[in-house]
Amino acid sequence: MLWAGKPTLRWLLATLLGIACLISGCSYDAAEPGLFGRPLTQDTTAPSIDRAAPEERQVQNPELPVVGEAIWTTADGLGITVRIAVHAIRRLPGGTVLDWSVTPLHGPGLRPSDPVPSRLDLGLSRPDEGYPNIVLVDAARSRIYRPLTLKGSDSRCLCTRMFRHSLRIGYTSLFQIAFPALPDDLATVDVYLATVPPFWRVPVTPRGMLPLASSPTDLSRGPEVNPVVASTKVFRYPVADQSFLVMVNAVYASSTFTSILWTIHAVEPGLGLQTASTPPLADAQPSPQPYNRVSAGGPQIRFGTRHALARARLVTSKLAGRGKLECLCTDLRIGASSLRQMGEQMSVVTTFPPLPSGTSKVEIVFPGLTTLADVAVTPAPDSTFRSAGPAVRDVSFWTYRPYLQHPGWVPRDWPTPLPRANTLQSFHVTVDTIVR
Repeated sequence: MLWAGKPTLRWLLATLLGIACLISGCSYDAAEPGLFGRPLTQDTTAPSIDRAAPEERQVQNPELPVVGEAIWTTADGLGITVRIAVHAIRRLPGGTVLDWSVTPLHGPGLRPSDPVPSRLDLGLSRPDEGYPNIVLVDAARSRIYRPLTLKGSDSRCLCTRMFRHSLRIGYTSLFQIAFPALPDDLATVDVYLATVPPFWRVPVTPRGMLPLASSPTDLSRGPEVNPVVASTKVFRYPVADQSFLVMVNAVYASSTFTSILWTIHAVEPGLGLQTASTPPLADAQPSPQPYNRVSAGGPQIRFGTRHALARARLVTSKLAGRGKLECLCTDLRIGASSLRQMGEQMSVVTTFPPLPSGTSKVEIVFPGLTTLADVAVTPAPDSTFRSAGPAVRDVSFWTYRPYLQHPGWVPRDWPTPLPRANTLQSFHVTVDTIVR
């Protein structure tokens, strides 16, 4: 036979076939090793890789539900504006999964489809810890559900990789975080991400069901601009040997929380906020054992005819040690280096207990600096209004590998697979408590 008797020709044909695969891309059978360190099977789904040409935009999936979204610009010196979206909270045996996404929208010198720099920092990683600063809140029971963390590890979470994924301008990447099981009678929870206002009343989907999209949403559309509703004068911050300006963008109120979205603007170069543990940026009266004093707990809210005063909400932090308390607010250290430069700024959030129903205006007090009067209160968006209700759907599963974390999915992959239920047994459950 020609193939068996001509080694040189056989080598040439094999080489040509290999070159053809490299050029056009080859498909492989289901026995090929997957991204999770095991052969792919019908119930283990690898992430899709979007191979669109650089000039093409990602095709949005009209069936992808979006129950909440927010805009944030990174404070890592890159100044990349991203849209953060929440898609679903799904129950599974022994746990709960949050589906969320990140869509980079704009960055200096970047064009659509350009990859963002690998040092991009979304500000959602707890410094010196290995799990995200994202929690689910059951305010009625005063409970805080933190991501599941691997037993005996450096707090690695059962989640898809968030910060080293190849994010691109105009492209959405879907991520997932596993949490402890929620009470069976809990229909909605609030979702707190450390850098944006909380998402209020996100529906919790029953087991074996998926939320439906109420309408198509283009997550790659241009960003909405945060208004400035009040501002301080330029002030000197001795800790940083630097002058700043603080602008209030919004006060959001709901039946379970109040949150202030505000911006810190550096008007001259200085030392930055690495040690910013004093007012008006940080809490003037921190707890006896604070988890982190360098956080945006500085502002206070005065309201009502009796001029009641509200301070930043405090919660326990069991993973950080017994007795530690932390505020539900942005960690100022995420912008410590970039805010050393003149003109840099960082958007932060401080969360408080709910205001009395009907409160339309408040005073915002920055201790030792100023009081901003008659600041309008905006109702927090109700996530249930953007949900079309659940439907029964079959989903596939993926297996957690601590040495090879899952990088996420693209919109066309929805509904994304769930982590295998037996995996959850290897993870530690942390439920904290609201104390103020």
